[in-house]
Amino acid sequence: MLLLGFILLLISVVPADKAAAQELSGEEQSGEVTVATASKDTAAYWITQLSHEHYLRREKASQKIKQLGPAVIPDLVTAMNQGDLEVLERSVAVISEFAISLEPADDGNAWITLKNMAENSVGRRALAAKAAMDEVAESRSERAEGLLVAAGLFIGDGDFSVAASQRLLPLVEVGDGWNGDVKVLRWLEWAGGIGHVRISGKAIQGGVLRNVARMPDLTAIAIVNSDAAVDDEVFSSLSDMERIESLDIRYVNLSEQQGEIISRLPLRTSLTLMGTNITSAAVEKIRSRLPGLEIQFRQGGFLGVSCYPEERECRVNMVYPNTAAADAGLMFRDIIIGAGENEISDFSTLQKTINKYQAGDEIEIRFLRGGKLLKAKVTLRRLEEN
Repeated sequence: MLLLGFILLLISVVPADKAAAQELSGEEQSGEVTVATASKDTAAYWITQLSHEHYLRREKASQKIKQLGPAVIPDLVTAMNQGDLEVLERSVAVISEFAISLEPADDGNAWITLKNMAENSVGRRALAAKAAMDEVAESRSERAEGLLVAAGLFIGDGDFSVAASQRLLPLVEVGDGWNGDVKVLRWLEWAGGIGHVRISGKAIQGGVLRNVARMPDLTAIAIVNSDAAVDDEVFSSLSDMERIESLDIRYVNLSEQQGEIISRLPLRTSLTLMGTNITSAAVEKIRSRLPGLEIQFRQGGFLGVSCYPEERECRVNMVYPNTAAADAGLMFRDIIIGAGENEISDFSTLQKTINKYQAGDEIEIRFLRGGKLLKAKVTLRRLEEN
């Protein structure tokens, strides 16, 4: 009897981790793991194991559920509504893994599920979902940049014109370097932290603009340089945006119908129409529908200087390289007093005068340098950006 008692005592103190290992290898004899082998491949079974008392069992359950794919997401949501903290955290981790490892369009609504949880839940559930969303967004943003650059998009700092004033800004450009793959442009939705985009040449397509409009921090759009007519969809694709701070359209021929579409876009600050051949009547209709919007209507000629706007004279503070002004030899602190047949009193007067001319027109610029009157013939160019 004493020997039997000693043996029973030894059996009762088998380490928990050994018991767990036996369970994982199928050697345990507990009633809890006598479920039929077929049922062990179902989501319902492995979800019940997420809260198992043994860590190794919980880990195996997480891996099994991941292998079943995003079809298990609805079952995980149900389990989170009914389960404990362990079930919540492991379920969120599995859903997050689906969102990171799969294409955004094929993630089985993993991202939407996390977003709904974050927005419609409270407490630990909402915090877990928000933390997972941050992780997914960071991962997708990094992946997006690599895929978009590989497809020929430019992402980085570059010159960008807002109402014909150029600044160096973070931007995305879809231009002639783009390889034509519209599908890869879905990743623009994950290009966060960039507010400016320029679409040029062959990329001016409705499918491109539809994806551009999904950029999360987009505020300013430039559509430039098309030798061919563009479809109405290029502009109607922007109508779903909540707001567009500025829209620049340069050297793209616009129809009256496209002017009508533009007049109904959610524009807030400025619209620049440069070298578009749109009629003055169409521009006035846009003005009437978007009161308070700054609209610059220009024929397309570009001189290539900026002047101090607060001064009562047109004193040059910048001559842009590779422009008509640079070719003519204009310099910093020259004072422009005439352009064509017009006298120039300030920068605003110069802009209004140049706006009357098209790219390729030749005009005379008169300016003072050190009090001496100088003249130069210039051939106006298009506004180009680097």
